[in-house]
Amino acid sequence: MNAEEESPMGGASLGHELSLWVVLFHDAVAAHLGVNATEHKVLDLIGRHPGFSPTQLAQETGLSHAAITKITNRLVELGYVRRERDPSDGRKFALFVTPEHRQSMTGVMAPLIDGMSRVTSELTESERETVSRWLIGTVTALREATTMIRTNHNSPAVPSDQDFRNTP
Repeated sequence: MNAEEESPMGGASLGHELSLWVVLFHDAVAAHLGVNATEHKVLDLIGRHPGFSPTQLAQETGLSHAAITKITNRLVELGYVRRERDPSDGRKFALFVTPEHRQSMTGVMAPLIDGMSRVTSELTESERETVSRWLIGTVTALREATTMIRTNHNSPAVPSDQDFRNTP
């Protein structure tokens, strides 16, 4: 079976469908929070990596230090992130999401968490291992493809730092 003959919910179609709904879901969450998509993903990184520094965020995202500073300032202003100075070097600081942000995300994420729990509870251990292997491979492929695009086209993570607005 070639790509033209692939069933409507075959591999490529499912990948496109998954990609679409992941983007739309995160767009809805960002709108709910009053941030843009990039601010939302930076906020997610801070939440998953408590204590990340702005330098680490810049390295992870490919954004400039100026863009990261603007984004983190906005997230602090909104009350989603707090800064803590490094006790050994007062010029450096670590970033953490606030308890208020974590609490607000609990309600927003509940329907997705419940839905994913239903899906995974219906899988056997072997099926969960297969899905995990596929997801790890997909994330690796996406990371490598993104790095290659950025390297080969000398492109930043976003069109330019000027695209960061104070509105979503």
